[in-house]
Amino acid sequence: MAGIIPQDIIEQVRQASDIVDIINQYVRLKKRGRNFLALCPFHVEKTPSFSVSPDKQIFHCFGCGKGGNVFTFLMEHESMSFVEAVKHLAAKAGIRVPERKVDDKTKEQYERLHYAQQVALDYFKTTLYSDRYRDKILNYLHTKRNLTDESIELFQLGLAGEEWDGLLKHALKKELYPNDLVSAGLVIHSDKKDKYFDRFRQRLMIPIFSLSEKPIAFGGRALKKGEVAKYINSPETKLYSKSNVLYGLNFTKQFIRDKNEVIIVEGYFDLISLYQAGVKNVVASSGTAFTSQQARLLARFTDMAFLFFDADSAGQTAAVRSVDALYDAGIEVKVMSPPEGEDPDSVAVKHGAEKIEAIKEKALPYLEFRTRDIDMEKSGIIAREKLIKELAELAGKIGDPTRRRLFISEAAAVTQTDQSMLAELTISRQTPLTSPGDIRKPKKITDMEHDLISMILNYPEYIETVREQFHPDDFQSEDLKKIYSFILDIYKTHGAIRESVLFDYIEDRKLANQVSSLMILDLPDTNIDTQIKDHINRLLTFRRERVIDKLRAELKSAEENKDFELARELAAEIEELISKRGR
Repeated sequence: MAGIIPQDIIEQVRQASDIVDIINQYVRLKKRGRNFLALCPFHVEKTPSFSVSPDKQIFHCFGCGKGGNVFTFLMEHESMSFVEAVKHLAAKAGIRVPERKVDDKTKEQYERLHYAQQVALDYFKTTLYSDRYRDKILNYLHTKRNLTDESIELFQLGLAGEEWDGLLKHALKKELYPNDLVSAGLVIHSDKKDKYFDRFRQRLMIPIFSLSEKPIAFGGRALKKGEVAKYINSPETKLYSKSNVLYGLNFTKQFIRDKNEVIIVEGYFDLISLYQAGVKNVVASSGTAFTSQQARLLARFTDMAFLFFDADSAGQTAAVRSVDALYDAGIEVKVMSPPEGEDPDSVAVKHGAEKIEAIKEKALPYLEFRTRDIDMEKSGIIAREKLIKELAELAGKIGDPTRRRLFISEAAAVTQTDQSMLAELTISRQTPLTSPGDIRKPKKITDMEHDLISMILNYPEYIETVREQFHPDDFQSEDLKKIYSFILDIYKTHGAIRESVLFDYIEDRKLANQVSSLMILDLPDTNIDTQIKDHINRLLTFRRERVIDKLRAELKSAEENKDFELARELAAEIEELISKRGR
């Protein structure tokens, strides 16, 4: 298990790894003013919008919105973890990376958990091919599931037999203890009887692997009719957190990266059947809506997802529930619909890759899918309001400015809503990405907030000045609230803000991309003090006007309720605030 790399080593690696030199190994950079420009390596474009700042040691693409530091670039481009990126650059620079060792007890716990999962995997496979079960189970897999021997072997399918404690007895012979198996989620302890028994019995076993190809959990599919639960999955353990794992990604990650698109299915056998049919850029959500962690994991490999769920209402509902996290991670979404009465598994088995490709060609953009059965003329106000807010939320999560504008335009047309109103509603949920030059004339309150944050990121010596005037809650944009709060936390802890170091601490890729867009701008060196003071004054004025409006509403309510004492207090407070307008 990898330990944590000491911070001083990370700093050494950062100092030794010039971002221009590293990125120039992947794309052709051309000098443009202070920065370098190139065609973006993360999306297809004809006009360069990928900018690299040698001064700040950061990059940002104004097309797709991705940005960060030298470590982030490798994490995005090579699908590395942070530790892997640091080690990769350390090796290039000839820097030795001593890892902080985890304590022996913790290390032993993880080693035993991994060992327990491997013992279970071997046991389930051996059971499947035993004389007692082989013919029956292979016949089921061949005829009922239409799987080939190659697929059965590749996905390492196994069997939990009929015994109550078959795995337990086998594992004890392999020098594992009952508590090891309980911690691994393989065995259950009955407090009432003080006995241990296997979690899985009479089930086809589907192992779930980490990206590093290690078994970490299992899904058990019932073979016996009448079972209450068709599937039983491993519980959460120190190795396995369902919200962080996508079934099959260890097998399919390179195919997803190569095609730069992924087909998302629900079930284990959906994935196995598609893979067997030759459609290998696929992952399975294991029957749950996508989590933000899963979406961010997937975003390391692609920014285009096709949801391919069952045609029934449950499947279509699952599609809707998955979209939020995917958009939030910067992944565009289209929805594939199987023929009535079929599911992805049956389509793959009966019709093969050609049919799946044909269905994908007809996939609907999520907006069209979401609104195709809604008659806006007949919809009530509440239903329309709910849909409009839902679509505004989604629009606010689209990183690419062009895509976002198109989405807003289409959403406004479909919902018969004024486009500017929908755009304003979107802005309140996310501040738009900015291109060079946009900072000159603030027009809206969110623009001013955006510019102020950009200024303090580029001129951190003004953080204290801004901190004295504004709390994160003073910002209207939810994303800017988070970014400003993050800046204050880092400033409080470290006493300074260094551009490229910021990204080591940001786990949310969407926020990291926004930070890079704020930092990459070449702001004028002259009059920065005047500009910051001007923005502070404008925002303070806006905040005061908001307070006045709120007090006026309270005053009106007090007068209607004949609470004259409260009304006098509110009127005096309003008058005092108005008197400050000219100051």
